[in-house]
Amino acid sequence: MQEKIEERHKEITHIQNTIWAAYKDFLVDQNVKAYTQKMSLLTKKYQEKGDLLLKSFAENEAITWCPVINEFAEEFRNSQ
Repeated sequence: MQEKIEERHKEITHIQNTIWAAYKDFLVDQNVKAYTQKMSLLTKKYQEKGDLLLKSFAENEAITWCPVINEFAEEFRNSQ
């Protein structure tokens, strides 16, 4: 049981760190398309693994970040 929890913890950490890295990259390049592609690849990874729980978690996190990314993208466009 503990082994399964530890493995899930690693995967959740990976998802969170991947999203955070994509967000930081977005702040540098303001590329919404690249950010979206990274989120798509992340969810696809768990879909291909057949892990529906982590796929759903990654999708929900990506959706949660959408308003933040969109607002920042608008701010970047308005400041140019």
